[in-house]
Amino acid sequence: MDIASLLIQVTFLTAFSVLLYIIIGMIPGTDETATIAPITLAFLAAGFDPLLVLAWFMGTIVAFKAADAVPTALAAIPGGVMAVPQVPDALVARKYGYSEIILRKGITASVIGTVVAIAITLPLSFYLTPLGELLKNPAGPLGWPGWVYLIVAGILLLAVMSKAKVLALLAIFPFAMLVQGLRGLYGQSAFISIFLAITIGPILYELLTLISPNNHHLKRQDYARIKLVKTGKISLNPLHHLTKVEVMLSSVLAGLSGILATFMSPVGLTVLFGDLVKESQKDELKGSLMAYAVRDAIKNATYIGGTLIPLIALGVPTGPMSAGPAHPFFAELAAFGGLTPRDVLLQRYSTSTIILVTVYATLFAAVLAYLILIKYSKQLTRFVFKKVPAEALYATFLAIVLVLAYNDAGIAGIFGSILVGLISATFVRNGVSIGILFMVLVAAPYLVGLLF
Repeated sequence: MDIASLLIQVTFLTAFSVLLYIIIGMIPGTDETATIAPITLAFLAAGFDPLLVLAWFMGTIVAFKAADAVPTALAAIPGGVMAVPQVPDALVARKYGYSEIILRKGITASVIGTVVAIAITLPLSFYLTPLGELLKNPAGPLGWPGWVYLIVAGILLLAVMSKAKVLALLAIFPFAMLVQGLRGLYGQSAFISIFLAITIGPILYELLTLISPNNHHLKRQDYARIKLVKTGKISLNPLHHLTKVEVMLSSVLAGLSGILATFMSPVGLTVLFGDLVKESQKDELKGSLMAYAVRDAIKNATYIGGTLIPLIALGVPTGPMSAGPAHPFFAELAAFGGLTPRDVLLQRYSTSTIILVTVYATLFAAVLAYLILIKYSKQLTRFVFKKVPAEALYATFLAIVLVLAYNDAGIAGIFGSILVGLISATFVRNGVSIGILFMVLVAAPYLVGLLF
């Protein structure tokens, strides 16, 4: 395929993914992994070109991360899970009448985070490629491949950073045993059905809760009415929305977070650096505005860096992002003769082509999302809140997951997915990071091997 044809296809795919995931990102409480991973896996399992799917994927994460904070600014309701830490900042801005200002600061900072992350982590990914081969060799007292030590270290780090530290630590071995037990029942090393079950777990729990007799008393008037703040005409010039200090902090922390996300949690980095910036300011409003912008930049950077460095340099999912939403690129799929999409991507395309397509798709998505959100953020939020029922969207993703689970392990795969989904949701709802469960899934054979 020549470059011109490739870029034309990338343009259409990226534009479609941006439009779709701006809408999905604005739906209150939407989970990034549950809405991105199944679609990505479906494309790859069907044999779509990995480079085109990567372009689609970059468009989805750029648009989703830019859009999920828009309802947060306008209504103090987070669009996605990653926008939850921004709610206190949005409430402070609302108290002082700065909701419109915080809205445009957030959208602009997300573009800065995207540009900085792609400029730093993509070249770094190719520079670190020799490290990937070293990590595949057995090493250390346990004889594990080097990357397994990184995964286990990441699991322990995430566990001690979780809200429920003790529960997170106690969950590691039981969940690994559940994974290996199901694989024993299936008679094969199933991965896709269990992976998707974790992604869809919180949604499955919410849907089943709706049919519980305990919730039949709920009526429409029991739900709170949402009021959007008033906004005027917003300038398209991004230089009008952020101060020099905010641009500097967003750029530096986005670059650093994009690298750290190779092993660390995007949510943890967003909370950590955002809170540090906020606490550094004595003025409540100034601290909240600055923290809100920095968090938006970090969200985009962690998703981009947490995908590209493990995907291109290491070849193994070493962090919550690569073991979660981006994991379909590391799965061995029949459509590629048992190879991973990552292997096919690096074999089929030159370094320059991968860089060109990835940079183009990411920057095109950032510009398109910026223009749409700056001009139509309030109209889109009102449309999503009124016309797009979250339950219908959740049911669609759940149906996709069940079909892929059946394809992976038959009828047993469907019921196994429901079991894993409900147990995952129970852990997550009680403060265990979902990133821990993804990483335990990857390291399960090695962890269970320690017990026998």
